[in-house]
Amino acid sequence: MKHNIQLSEVMTIDTPENRCALAFSMQLQQHLKETTKTLFLTANKPDLVRTNLQHVKRYLPNFDTIHDKTTYLFLKEEWSDISNRYGIKTFTNELNRMTEDPAYDFYYFHRIDLFFENNITPDVEQAILQFIETIRYHHKKILFSYNSLTASGQIFETLFKNRRDLSFDVVLNDAGECDLTMKTHNRLLQKEFASVCLISNQSDIRYLHSTILKNQPHIKLDIVTLEDLEKDPKRINEETDLILYNDSRKFLTREIAQIFKKLAPNAQIFWITNRKSIRKSDLNESKEYGIDMLFPKIFDIKEYVHYIEQVIQQAFYTTKLRTLSYLEKTPNVTLDVFKKRLHELENKQILHSIVTVNLSDIQHDNLAAFIRKEDFVTVDKANNLAFFALINLLPENARQIIADRTNIHKKSIHIQQNREVTELPGS
Repeated sequence: MKHNIQLSEVMTIDTPENRCALAFSMQLQQHLKETTKTLFLTANKPDLVRTNLQHVKRYLPNFDTIHDKTTYLFLKEEWSDISNRYGIKTFTNELNRMTEDPAYDFYYFHRIDLFFENNITPDVEQAILQFIETIRYHHKKILFSYNSLTASGQIFETLFKNRRDLSFDVVLNDAGECDLTMKTHNRLLQKEFASVCLISNQSDIRYLHSTILKNQPHIKLDIVTLEDLEKDPKRINEETDLILYNDSRKFLTREIAQIFKKLAPNAQIFWITNRKSIRKSDLNESKEYGIDMLFPKIFDIKEYVHYIEQVIQQAFYTTKLRTLSYLEKTPNVTLDVFKKRLHELENKQILHSIVTVNLSDIQHDNLAAFIRKEDFVTVDKANNLAFFALINLLPENARQIIADRTNIHKKSIHIQQNREVTELPGS
């Protein structure tokens, strides 16, 4: 059977599934705007990878350039029992060291299900998710391929269900084509704007979203009605990042949600309902058929905007980060400068979290060593605290990152609100 595999409408290549996953990774690298070096991790045998590379070379432009910038890392002997607690710790410790290596900007796990084909424990799942957060903390790129016909591949299918920006399936379908569930590679590339589509027939909701989103830089807002979509479904662009649904005459059913997912495969869906309250069981049931968040008829606007910002940040945070005025300046600042930087982040609606560590718990001679260039830190000597501001991280993730880097227990690290910091007396 001929395997005709289309990769994001960029390249068509006749190849078995392993070669497809490899080709897709290398094709993706051609479209990364910055010069990158890739760490290619695989559980396959070197001879098989070598054979597949020779095949891909015949089809892929600039193969030699990409190949020269790629370091290939094969399954090591000490990782052989990777599913037990010791094995996964050894594995992730080494990966975390590689993550901090400035030489690599793109990490590709080729057929990750082969690494864990014997067993996937909760420890393994947690380690993989934590590794993803570490990669993202360093603003690097990561991609997993897997085969959902294998036992461990099915688990990764569930694990990556809401993380289509990170993974794709390499299973051959009935037509002999490889069904790449990651249809576009834009999620790992730099986006110029985040695309939000509001579907509403209510003037007050339309006005509200125009007010809070219309004039925001880097956000493209489209407002349509359900009738508009019935006439022309292409009013929802396939690159849409977030669909906000609010139609007073029609519930958002499983069938409608599935239509939206087909039109915009990578979009998250928020539903502003007519219900007075939302139960946890309602949310769990809705997630089963593709709705990511439910909101009651009367909702907290700050909380609502916060959830929208999370989606937007995931889509294009690198564009905003480049506009920060303080980049290339010292990350270790006075309390007054710390407050000014927080004010800038708030004005630009850049997701950030503040955590505090007691100075007696850490070596604080060089606090900047714990953070990236867009993060910053200040010392409050009066209260014997170090305040860390971490960009594009949710509070709990920020706390975990600092715990890992300072080597102290997460319970000793506390989450702060902007208001709590700005009310502190300045120098």
